[in-house]
Amino acid sequence: MSRKSLLSIAPLALGAFVGAAQADDSSITLYGILDEAIANIAHSFNFDPNFVVAGNPLVNKGTQTATGLLNGGMSATRWGIKGQEDLGGGTKAIFLLEEGFNLPSGQISNAALSLANNKSTGPNVSVDSAISGQLFNRGAYTGLSSNTYGTLTAGRQQSFFLDNIAIFDPLLGSQAFSPIGFSGSYGGGGFTDDSRADNSLKYKIPVGDFTLGALYKFGGVAGSTSAQGAYELNAVYSTGPVAVQIGYESFRDGFSLSNNTGAGSIKATAADTKAYMASAKYTWEQTTFKVGYEREEFNNPSNPTVDQAVTSVFGVPLGAVANVTAYDTQKSLNVYWFGVGQDFTPAFSLLAGLYHVNQNSFLGTSSGCSTTKEQGQCLSGSLNYYSLVGDYHFSKRTDSYLGIMIDNVSGGPANAVLNTAPAQSVNTNRIIALGMRHIF
Repeated sequence: MSRKSLLSIAPLALGAFVGAAQADDSSITLYGILDEAIANIAHSFNFDPNFVVAGNPLVNKGTQTATGLLNGGMSATRWGIKGQEDLGGGTKAIFLLEEGFNLPSGQISNAALSLANNKSTGPNVSVDSAISGQLFNRGAYTGLSSNTYGTLTAGRQQSFFLDNIAIFDPLLGSQAFSPIGFSGSYGGGGFTDDSRADNSLKYKIPVGDFTLGALYKFGGVAGSTSAQGAYELNAVYSTGPVAVQIGYESFRDGFSLSNNTGAGSIKATAADTKAYMASAKYTWEQTTFKVGYEREEFNNPSNPTVDQAVTSVFGVPLGAVANVTAYDTQKSLNVYWFGVGQDFTPAFSLLAGLYHVNQNSFLGTSSGCSTTKEQGQCLSGSLNYYSLVGDYHFSKRTDSYLGIMIDNVSGGPANAVLNTAPAQSVNTNRIIALGMRHIF
């Protein structure tokens, strides 16, 4: 059965499930978010029907202005089914299946396909993402939840850093107006493909005012237990108007994907990544302040032979063996953010955020650098983002927003978007978007 056929019968099947659920004291919920916006991006390629967001508001190689429908400006468009069964004694069996799709085109979001269909110079937008054509690309897990012992789930699951960004980002993880919302690399502790971990166990338990969490990802590689695996630790303290978070993520042999020179295949870079995150928020009457810091570290992978044996990722073939020597020295990013949210009325709020990223030089020397190729590794540099969004709620489920984000890069990050045809570098960008969101 095709994916489209499955989507068409889902509401009918759900009705049968709900009827059965009522008979044995269980519950099943169909839920979702529909969010799209008319967006104007100062420097862009064509909007893409497969890419998760459809457009790219960050600095990129596009040199022309583009206007189109953006997918998920404030919240990623998705639908899902979640359920629970009461097992007694404060314990429940739980599950979740969630899919991200492109509202403007009706297609399942597939970033890997957009990379394979385009080059780094277009014609369409193409950016790496963990959401790449899987039927339940945003999450698929089952587990147990206990009032006493916490919650343990197994399957494809969101990283703790991605959980934290939704809470501690001044722009609430917006894909149109927040760099840490648009780029899953921050939620993945370095690589966006690590923002959602397949084959993982995730555990959370409340302890007083704390919520403690741990995640372990199985690599599943024969003869090498640690290869392509990961673990995460996270703690959140919340009491009254204050919330504070600290966390750590470590991935071995993670993959970052990019365009190949020809259509139909992609490139992959393998690396070991480590990341640390600390963030906080404070609410005073109708004003909420948020601040955060993340450090990301990249090194060549621990198991290069295993990584170079991979021939496809997300079902898309690799055009060459994975690059396992991308870093002469450790690459490091330091990410800072600060912002304010103000509720002027119960219906209208204003969100503002500032984001700054520092990158080191990780080539080791300046040899091999030229003005005719991508050279983001040759120089240290910085990225800056400035965002402002007004959000008006017509009801609890429906709102409309208008926002702008301006960003610029310098040094190595600017060299990384150097164009060879035409030979020019675009080191600024700007997006203005007007959107509507409905939650069901």
